[in-house]
Amino acid sequence: MNRRSIPSFAMSEVGRESLRQEGIVVTTLEESLSHDPARLHPHYHDFFQVMLLRGRGAVMHDFRDFAVSGETLLFLAPGQVHTIRPRKGFGATIVSFTQEFFDHTAPPPSALLDLPVFFEPGTAPILRIPKRDPHRIAEVFPEMQREFTAAESGAADVLRAWLRILFARAMRLHALREPEQVVDARTRLVREFHLAVERSFRQRRTLADYARDLGVTADHLSEIVHERTGRSAGQVIRQRRLLDAKRLLSHSDLDVAEVGYQTGFKDPSYFGRFFRRETGRTPAEFRAEIREKYHRKPD
Repeated sequence: MNRRSIPSFAMSEVGRESLRQEGIVVTTLEESLSHDPARLHPHYHDFFQVMLLRGRGAVMHDFRDFAVSGETLLFLAPGQVHTIRPRKGFGATIVSFTQEFFDHTAPPPSALLDLPVFFEPGTAPILRIPKRDPHRIAEVFPEMQREFTAAESGAADVLRAWLRILFARAMRLHALREPEQVVDARTRLVREFHLAVERSFRQRRTLADYARDLGVTADHLSEIVHERTGRSAGQVIRQRRLLDAKRLLSHSDLDVAEVGYQTGFKDPSYFGRFFRRETGRTPAEFRAEIREKYHRKPD
């Protein structure tokens, strides 16, 4: 039986190998596609990315569609299925990095937890940069590209510093779009819960398990998650399992029953009912629709 997995790509093999080993690559979309054109098809990876998109196109991010034009930032976290459908004249600069590269010697928790563009539920993964770019966000990318290409002594430290500058400037723009976002203890708890779900949702863990690992009671965790997201903690877990099922249906050859088993449903009939209740479609209907939609050739 063909068990082709969800397409996953490593960092583009460009630039100095020592920097790739450190966990950072800066390249252009054109250069990345020249090495592997399949990157225009839906895929995921196990590292973070920030892209500066230029021009008109479309982005699919975990089965949500976004039209882009002008200069746009796109944020991708590990495991998120995505693709770009560029139009004529479209270009991008891509910064790929691992959490280990970003954190370096910083103690936990990772400062990446403070970035709502990666982990805030319901937040769009894109930021449209105003034409005059008052925060000078776009200026960071050519600086990073030059530093990566030159690969001089201390390049990793300089790139790490530029990456932090990029996020600091991007968060100024994000604050204008969603000024109510405040990173306090409750917000951090919600993000840590989401990360915990991301790591172990397939193990059918209970809310009490997550609460114990996070050092709070189940009632407190449920209350805070609902307060900050408008969804129950149980719904967050269910939605993450649903997303996993969508990914497998779209990008694997597993039959529907096997997709259910993979995502923690022992009863295929219950999986089918769960999926239809959450999406309004059967798993087979979803598979046919999504493959038709996202596996067409780009314009």
